[in-house]
Amino acid sequence: MHSADPGIEEVLEGLQSKDALSSWRSFLISYSDLIYTVIKIFAQDQDDAGDCFLFVCEKLTNQEYRRLRAFRPNGKARFSTWLRAVVRNLCLDWHRARFGRRQVFRSVAALGAFEQQIFMLVFQRGLSTEDAWNKFTPSFPGISYAEFEAKCKKLSGLLTSRQLWLLSTANVTRESLDSDPENGPALELADPAPDPEALAVLLQTHISVSRALEKLDPSSRLLLRLRFSGGLGLQEIAKLVGLKDAQTADRRIRTALDLVREKLGVSKSLVGKPKSAAV
Repeated sequence: MHSADPGIEEVLEGLQSKDALSSWRSFLISYSDLIYTVIKIFAQDQDDAGDCFLFVCEKLTNQEYRRLRAFRPNGKARFSTWLRAVVRNLCLDWHRARFGRRQVFRSVAALGAFEQQIFMLVFQRGLSTEDAWNKFTPSFPGISYAEFEAKCKKLSGLLTSRQLWLLSTANVTRESLDSDPENGPALELADPAPDPEALAVLLQTHISVSRALEKLDPSSRLLLRLRFSGGLGLQEIAKLVGLKDAQTADRRIRTALDLVREKLGVSKSLVGKPKSAAV
């Protein structure tokens, strides 16, 4: 039995009990990062990612968590593998509802979800093969760059020259940074990357904050993740994790931030203020 990941059987059983909300919170604590990893393939913008996350969670909680309860622990797949597939399908639904089904040609529509995701990244969004592969591998960690590149070439061979032209004109056009025959060479742009010293400070800050977050209880880490990584509103967070209202969510988040400051040994004035209490 490849079953479930640790603790998932208890969570799934809990979703069928009177204390289903508590089990749902446990599920979010354990798997919200996995869900966001899949979502990032479909939504780069933080607002879009937050909307997609809410859409996925809404679908997972519908009909008393029907989708989650459909998982069979005695099946062949691990729960995390199964969940990735479910979230990918829901992300596709969200993307179609948000942006429509434009430029999904018959030759591509007949393919599986695996190839359709590659099509969306490379041909619809216009990412380079390398960038698309980097976004693709978190959901399919077993695929090599060579395999991914071969899939892209195969997909390209399925498209006619007219279809490729339609896709290229649908992408956002970008000004070339090469020389302009009319206006002369393009201006050299300053490197926006931080200098080595600033980069070292940023890295140390990241490590310190990460360690401080690890010392928080799982519920507090989830609230901070939803608020600042997911960009969700207070009302949305309260509804998602079963808190009384947006004010309760705000208090819990501020308390968690104070604990982080305490563990970092800094005053409130040295740490960025949380987002306003707007819901």
